[in-house]
Amino acid sequence: MLARLFILTLALTMTAIIEGLGQSSDTLAPKPNELLLVGAGVDSKDPSRAALLSAAFPGSGQIYNNKYWKLPIVYGGAAALGYGINWNDVRYNETREALFAVRTGNIDPENPLHTLPASTLERETDRFRRDRDFLIVGSMLAYFIVIADAYIDAHLKNFPKDKMASIKLTPSLRQDFGILNSGLALSFKF
Repeated sequence: MLARLFILTLALTMTAIIEGLGQSSDTLAPKPNELLLVGAGVDSKDPSRAALLSAAFPGSGQIYNNKYWKLPIVYGGAAALGYGINWNDVRYNETREALFAVRTGNIDPENPLHTLPASTLERETDRFRRDRDFLIVGSMLAYFIVIADAYIDAHLKNFPKDKMASIKLTPSLRQDFGILNSGLALSFKF
C-alpha cells in the first residue's frame, strides 16, 4: 500500500513538472508597454530548473535560488526523519521477533522482550510499525515541500523587490494620552 502511494505521488509530481515545462505562454507576462528590467531590483531565476534541481538532489534548488540558509533546515529535517524511521524500524523488528518467539515457545530468558505477554508485544509491534510508516509518509511530504519551496522561491525572484509585499518589525515610540510608550511596530506593505 505504501509503495503504491509513493509511486502515485511520484507520478503525479513528475506529470505536473513536465506539464509546467511544456507551457507556452505566461498569463503574468509583462504587457508590451510595461518595462521589466533584469538586474534593477530583479534577480531572474527559472522556476522549472529550480524544481528539477531540487527533485534530483534536495537542497540544490535552494542553492540555485541563493537561499543557503535553508540548507540546514532541509538536511537537518532529512536527518531527523531518517533517524526516526531507522529507530522505529529497529524497534519494530525487535518486537516482531520477540512476538514470534513468544508465540512459538522459543523463549530466550536473557532477552527482556521475551518476558512480556504476547498482547503487549502485538501492541508495541503495531505502534512501531505505524510510527515508522508515518515518518516515511512525512519524509515524502517533506521532499515535495522542498521542491515546492524551490519552485515558488524562484518565481518570487522574478518580481521586482520594490513591488513585493513586505512585513517589517521596527522599534516604535508613541504617545497615548500624554504617556510615552515604547515598543515594537509591525508594518505591512502591500
